[in-house]
Amino acid sequence: MNQRTVCISPLDWGLGHATRCIPIALSFQELGYKVYIATDGYQEAILKEALPGVHFLKLKGYGIRYTKRKSLLFFLLLWQVPKIIARITSEYFWLKKIQQQYNFDLIVSDNRFGFFHKRTPSVFITHQLNLQTPFTFTSSLYQIILSKWLQHFKACWIPDTEEASNLSGALIRPKHKPSIALWYMGYLSRLYNKETISNESNKNEIEFLGIVSGPEPQRTLFENQIWKAGNEAGISFVMIAGLPNQKLYNKITPNSALYHHLSGSELAKQIQRAKYIICRGGYTSLMELIPFHKKLILVPTPGQTEQMYLAKYWSDQNWAISFDQSTFNLTKALQQAANTEYAWPHCNEFSTDALAATLKALPL
Repeated sequence: MNQRTVCISPLDWGLGHATRCIPIALSFQELGYKVYIATDGYQEAILKEALPGVHFLKLKGYGIRYTKRKSLLFFLLLWQVPKIIARITSEYFWLKKIQQQYNFDLIVSDNRFGFFHKRTPSVFITHQLNLQTPFTFTSSLYQIILSKWLQHFKACWIPDTEEASNLSGALIRPKHKPSIALWYMGYLSRLYNKETISNESNKNEIEFLGIVSGPEPQRTLFENQIWKAGNEAGISFVMIAGLPNQKLYNKITPNSALYHHLSGSELAKQIQRAKYIICRGGYTSLMELIPFHKKLILVPTPGQTEQMYLAKYWSDQNWAISFDQSTFNLTKALQQAANTEYAWPHCNEFSTDALAATLKALPL
């Protein structure tokens, strides 16, 4: 009997789409699939480190750029729409050609709109059924386009729960649900492993861990802001830059350390050491942090409407506190976190058994 094959491709908008594919790829391997991943750049580097048994295919990303000025971000993204459409078209024909060689049994796209095949069951992963944009009409237009576009896929897999107290709030609650099969996967985390993570979470405790991955130039601006403030205050802290390919990026001071990147197991250890976590609040980062029950301080990327929405939503639930980057003050943020009574979200975790059941029911 031939081994079943699956090809997975994550969007290259930050590292979150790639890292949340790690538990999915591992589960496919547990089910006996031969796993291929189509990606490049930082996403390829972090996935190769976490998934040594996976086969990689080079597929160029969308290459979305940000700006320093929050007010211009929406218009910069709008200006890049023709390039994005060109990349969507390119990945569609790339997959059509590569499928002739590999004959995959299943295609899994994490937010890559052109990554589907008309003659092969294709699945779309997203938590953005109700994308938040600065304008109501653009949000509505996206919903209409997405609903029609998803007809190219057999199913949509949503990394969240259908319950009212879900993790992504309104992001998965469009006015009209897609007509294709939906599976609410639960949360995805590559970091938490009850068998390998020690309970000695307070050993060599640090004040905070800063996780600053994301699109440039805002990633670097945020990193510099925290690094300077933390060192001036003499606080013990660690920062992760989210730059897997830049091995010479590391810095060490008497009270702090900046790492270009850490493996999943090493990052989990640093999370356990920290009293507080400072991060952007991208959806995948939030999912990965849920099991650790750490006090979260969210500073959304300026102009990134989804992160801004999630920061407010999680703050309203008392799952985190949040600040605008332009007025962020490290000392005040840590004081507020210390005085805040946090709650933690409850959500089922993604499982291999649930994936197996879903695959059996997948429309062909």
